[in-house]
Amino acid sequence: MGLFDRIFGRSASAPDVPAAPGAPVRREPPNTIRIANLQGIGCRENQEDSFGIANAADVTEMSHRGLFAVVADGMGGMEDGKVASELAVESFLELFRSMPEDAEISQYLMEGTHAVSQHIFNQCAGRSGTTLVAVHILGDALNWISVGDSAIFLGRNGGVFQVNREHTCLNDLYLDALEEEIIDRARAEEDPDGRRLTAFLGMDELKMIDRSQQSLHLLPGDRLLLCSDGISGILTPPELLEAMVVEPEEGCRLLETFVAEKALPQQDNYTVIMIAYK
Repeated sequence: MGLFDRIFGRSASAPDVPAAPGAPVRREPPNTIRIANLQGIGCRENQEDSFGIANAADVTEMSHRGLFAVVADGMGGMEDGKVASELAVESFLELFRSMPEDAEISQYLMEGTHAVSQHIFNQCAGRSGTTLVAVHILGDALNWISVGDSAIFLGRNGGVFQVNREHTCLNDLYLDALEEEIIDRARAEEDPDGRRLTAFLGMDELKMIDRSQQSLHLLPGDRLLLCSDGISGILTPPELLEAMVVEPEEGCRLLETFVAEKALPQQDNYTVIMIAYK
């Protein structure tokens, strides 16, 4: 029996933390991790982002199996992005709950991502898709996986760094520019197809997945930010850093304030999970 059959041969249960818009909600186990989340609809008619968090409030399970968090951004240009993002979150939470204790986490997540993508393709008949970022933290070991243009940021020692590579035409254009005698970054950024996705869950054949090749060891004071491109696509690194150096609940409020101050007429849905490692 393959991974797809083991995980998705039965109905996935509901996410441990349901996707729900509104004010940031803090989940604070008494140990080394503090978590907050935020979701907003922006200027869109529908909310097509989904998210889930497992073991946030269960210290015993967190110590034994780790913390798992996932953000999925349904593709509004397809038939029903919300269906795809909910399927992705529910399936990844089930994937986490079914993970063997001796699993090689990075490989397991990669195989699971292919299975989830095929599951969404089968359920939606190829008419819907979603991006996804997910992290697993056990002790101080971080593993992550991503498909599409949602982002994972690490805040450390006064800097903010994106740890995952986005799957967009813009990144391909950057690589093409590096091969030219004169590197022209502006030409890549002005390309009208720059933000078009080159990979997403639910496509017929998923070929590109970005993941941690080995565990990244977290340090006390580190912050992680998982977000859809309604945040990563509009806020600057200094704005992200300002929100990531404070406690997660306050940081989520700051991010919402920054989005509101920009007042963009085409503001996308936005979803955030912020994690502080103590």
